Amino acid sequence: MKPEKESFLFGYYLQSIRLEKKITLETVAEETRIAISNLTLIEKEDLESLPDSVFVKGFLRSYAKAIGADGNEAVRLYEARLNMESRLDEVGRVSPKSTLSPWRNLMLSIIAVLGLIALSLYGVSYFQHQTPLHEGTEISGDSENPPETRSANRNPSDTKTGIPPEALTKLVLQINALEDTWVKIIVDNQEPKEYNLRAGDQLEEEASTGYNLLIGNASGLEMKLNGESVAISGKVGEIVNIQLP
Repeated sequence: MKPEKESFLFGYYLQSIRLEKKITLETVAEETRIAISNLTLIEKEDLESLPDSVFVKGFLRSYAKAIGADGNEAVRLYEARLNMESRLDEVGRVSPKSTLSPWRNLMLSIIAVLGLIALSLYGVSYFQHQTPLHEGTEISGDSENPPETRSANRNPSDTKTGIPPEALTKLVLQINALEDTWVKIIVDNQEPKEYNLRAGDQLEEEASTGYNLLIGNASGLEMKLNGESVAISGKVGEIVNIQLP
């Protein structure tokens, strides 16, 4: 069984090599420390359920290494699939506009014009039936109070209150490299950052909502979040994924 490299099926590429070599998913999961659920999503090519692409690429390389496949080829097929999906989305957003028939466009235009005419007639009728204040209309109630009085009597709950930006709690993540390792960080769902750290290197990242980290060596880092130590579960050389807080 030979994988079809020229297709966009990155999951089929890895699965076909795994089956050809009679390697089980459990064996791959044990060697790569990637959950079987994520390996299954990769083989099914479930793009919506897979994590951020920067993590998926790391998974693909580890999976390929475990079964003796080409990691770069797996990543290339994955990127090609993402590009294809992006083009399909763009076509889907544009095509509905082009399917409108001229007759439907004409009907929508007529409805819009009739709506404007109806609103204009209503506005003219409304203003014609208004009684000017100088023709003896009696003003009663709290309108006798000057504007300043009405403003002073307003319920405090009517005014909108907000939390100043300075009051928002900031998250500060401090990273200390104990051993040589790489780490990829997504801060507040923004573009991922990748660092190659050597023992003794230090790194600090601020966030408003949280972090998603992919660490190449579970024993290679020591981390603190707002001064509190963060536990990293894993063995030497194990790739781990951590969500904070």
